[in-house]
Amino acid sequence: MRFHSAHLTAIIGLLACSCLAQKLPQPIRVWSVGPLTKSDPVMGITFGQGGPTITGSHIESQTRSTFSATRSIAFAGDRVILVSRIGMRQIQGTQAPISAFEVLSLDVKTGKLKEKREVTTFGSLPLFGANDDHVIVAGRSLMRMTSDLKDAGEFDYHANGHKFGNVENSSPDGSTLGNATSPGYELVDSQSLQATLLTKVSLADTSVSNKGVVTDNVHWIGQYPKDTAFVTYYDASGDHLLYHGDCGGLTGEPLLTMKVSSPFSYAGVSQNGERFALQLGDPSHERFVIYSVKTGEPITEVKADQKSDEQSWTAFSSDGTMFVVGSPLKLTLYKLP
Repeated sequence: MRFHSAHLTAIIGLLACSCLAQKLPQPIRVWSVGPLTKSDPVMGITFGQGGPTITGSHIESQTRSTFSATRSIAFAGDRVILVSRIGMRQIQGTQAPISAFEVLSLDVKTGKLKEKREVTTFGSLPLFGANDDHVIVAGRSLMRMTSDLKDAGEFDYHANGHKFGNVENSSPDGSTLGNATSPGYELVDSQSLQATLLTKVSLADTSVSNKGVVTDNVHWIGQYPKDTAFVTYYDASGDHLLYHGDCGGLTGEPLLTMKVSSPFSYAGVSQNGERFALQLGDPSHERFVIYSVKTGEPITEVKADQKSDEQSWTAFSSDGTMFVVGSPLKLTLYKLP
């Protein structure tokens, strides 16, 4: 999601933004690699403040979505794991071709490709870092993999009698995945892959914690017919309306507020909860600013080597000391101050 307001409001109580007048310490480039997989020429269109822009024929960078920017790459121990779309496959038993992806495992120290495997699925293939040096790949089932891409567990969306399941978000600490079963919603432990029913209400999650989920469902409209925007938090004790109104703003106690002078979007948070990143600027002048969660002060700034169509992929190491940015065309790892 792209934000154009003067303030960023975070559901968990952090109101964040930045002012970058001061000179920031520079990160250290560890390595750059790419291209990692074969990409085909495509025609593209991007949407910015000035409206849609036709990008013309160019090599597919797989960076056309701010949604997938933090769901396509993750750290797992001494590896960087990413998923790259490589084409379509005709699978026996399916009427139409389905998407094929390569899951790649790179050595953190060198950027060298160590292992890869192919996964087919319908649509996209979100990737999440677990809290124990594993990754979760959300395909036709949830696949838990080791850092060298070996199978370490599987979660069947239909196992609990559901006709449908969809995982789009993981908690910042990597412990929990949110599964929209429609109707109903489950929290899935990233290590055991055991699901716990949170609610029987159908909802679309916007963020997940290890205890609950935030949604912008409008089921409160009967009580507040003049309002158009709602923010609700669900946990084991039920639903809690955080905000209702025309647009923007939350109730609760602000912990931190800082100004942002340009459009920005979310670019990741470290699992230890100490650092987060925002993407600033447009794809032609894309930059990522790393902040301290505790103080809200900027720590350093990182720029992608390859121009993106919308937003480059990014991920923090679990301790927040490393930051990887780029795409399958070119991926760069930085050591942060």
